[in-house]
Amino acid sequence: MKLVINKDARISVEKSDRPVMKEGESIVKVKACGICGSDVPRFFANKAYFYPIVLGHEFSGIVEESENKDLIGKRVCVFPILPCGKCEFCQKEQYANCEHYDYYGSRRCGGMQDRIAVKNFNLVELPERVSYEAGAMTEPCAVCLHALKKLNIERGKNVVIYGAGTIGLLCGNWARSFGAGEVYFVDLDERKLRFAEDLGYKRYNGERVGYAIEASGAGACLNSAISSVEPFGKIVLVGNTSGDVNISKDNYSKILRKQLSLFGSWNSDFASYSNDWKETLSAMAAGIIQPEKIITHRFSLREGATAFKVIENRDFYNKIMLLSD
Repeated sequence: MKLVINKDARISVEKSDRPVMKEGESIVKVKACGICGSDVPRFFANKAYFYPIVLGHEFSGIVEESENKDLIGKRVCVFPILPCGKCEFCQKEQYANCEHYDYYGSRRCGGMQDRIAVKNFNLVELPERVSYEAGAMTEPCAVCLHALKKLNIERGKNVVIYGAGTIGLLCGNWARSFGAGEVYFVDLDERKLRFAEDLGYKRYNGERVGYAIEASGAGACLNSAISSVEPFGKIVLVGNTSGDVNISKDNYSKILRKQLSLFGSWNSDFASYSNDWKETLSAMAAGIIQPEKIITHRFSLREGATAFKVIENRDFYNKIMLLSD
């Protein structure tokens, strides 16, 4: 069974053939798959690379079949980038910057199906204490860890996060784990702010902060972030934008005068010398990072149309998880 997306937000649940396992691959029985914010324009705005497509780059499952017998029965999550292995960045294991990459759930079909053939290189074993749902959220958690590392947060210093969606809240979890003082949130959606408050965060009201995380992709939030941080503060940009972003003349001056540091962050490290995925899973197993707390909706794969209807109706949601039968 698979959830098939066609142009103009047409969705159907279809029977799927068992995937063909190629050399160096395993067949994974998918247990959980999250809907990412980047899936929304692919579904509603015809922004996918091709149609029909099976979305899903945040997924976990169990290995059912593999040429590597040691993998069979392993509980795994999946690093979605398929690097070319040849470009200069791949030679440095900087796979997020691969010049000719492929991608599960984007440039090829992904995890919104009951089974998928996955390259063994991309499999990451789940620790015993990490659930399939948490495992499916390893990707966004690793993305947030990658961003937060750039700030090198000084213990006790305050952080403001613009955007109280999945990425923002996971960044908040990491900021706390790194010893931040107060973690504040800014969002236009009152429901999201209340949800953040329920998790112990505070609304931002102009308090002094050393760090800002822009997790919304909105130009207004970037300008506010520049204004909010103290001199020598740091800002990391992790939110995807849907349009041009402009910085006001006044805020450009603030970057100079306050001697701010602005960092861009993209995806996550999956190298032998730096692996955000393994660090994330260790933190989950220790109970330091708790992604299941932000799952607001759970649907079976058969209920995929209903899951996307929640988004279309602008109902309150944070992470929506699709579960296999």
